[in-house]
Amino acid sequence: MQVQTKRISELDFMRGFALLGIILTNIISMMQPPDLINQNQVNYLALIYYCVENKIFSICSFLFGVGFYIFINNAKQKGLNANKLFLRRLFFLAIFGIIHQFLQPGEALFIYAIFGLFLIPFFYLNKYINLVVGLVILIAFIYLNIKIILPLPYFILGLAAGQFELFIHIKTKILTLVTAVSGILSLASWTVLFKVHQLINNPMLVPHLSKKEADIFIQNRDIYDHLLIITSPFIAVFYVSLLLLLVRVDIIGKLLSPLRLYGRMALTNYIGQTLLIYVAILIFGKHHVDFMNTFWICLVIYIIQFIFSSIWLKYFKYGPLEYIWRLGTYWKIFSIKKSTSQ
Repeated sequence: MQVQTKRISELDFMRGFALLGIILTNIISMMQPPDLINQNQVNYLALIYYCVENKIFSICSFLFGVGFYIFINNAKQKGLNANKLFLRRLFFLAIFGIIHQFLQPGEALFIYAIFGLFLIPFFYLNKYINLVVGLVILIAFIYLNIKIILPLPYFILGLAAGQFELFIHIKTKILTLVTAVSGILSLASWTVLFKVHQLINNPMLVPHLSKKEADIFIQNRDIYDHLLIITSPFIAVFYVSLLLLLVRVDIIGKLLSPLRLYGRMALTNYIGQTLLIYVAILIFGKHHVDFMNTFWICLVIYIIQFIFSSIWLKYFKYGPLEYIWRLGTYWKIFSIKKSTSQ
């Protein structure tokens, strides 16, 4: 039981890490920085594409699948109607998503709620079947460059990971090996992305290209965008395995404990990020903050949310939106306050 609790806390670390990346891309779409005006801006945006874009999306989708398995499994162990509860859970997630959509068009919650419906029948399939199906669909979608439905294979792979109890049984030696292999693949991926990026390095020149040069530019741009999706699974695995290795070192796990609390309130902090970005827009306006300076705004938001999460979870069991989500899921009142013994 102690091992299982420890591994679930590792999932919170992963959720917290994913939140750190989500805002780096969301703030760009919301604040709409001015055009790239120098090489530093170009390099920063390239770094976001190399290290964040699609990779964090992959991790979030995978974690949703793991969370689905844990939720259904726990409900069944308690003798509850797991499918009914999960459908209700998805319904309220969709409500959050619809509301959030008004603040941030293109947000993920509503999409996750829709694709989450497809997960229910997979719970009753053999874990090896889910593993194979998830991998086959992932490879097919990546090959066909179908980005909009990519959450589904990651959901299924996350479910399979839950069925294998991967985060309970995986040994540190195996994690080290996975980190090393995925690290090499990630390094190769970044090298390829960098080389291709050099071919489209100066978007300011695009209006002045000849037709032939413009065609080459567009082809390279398409290749680059597809490579970002192809390389994402390797880099995402590297991030996850490295993070899990680090938090298993006691002193590092303690130093990173605010990240775990941040992840425990993932829903609250995800929507909270959007609200805080709007505060930044009110202060600085749209189109006035360049790409690199969006990072410093993110850093301030991290600090605010880390402090808020740490203080809130000292006194309450759940984040504010997590509590509302729980009420809607189970349709009954729970105590949100921690007891004095806790």
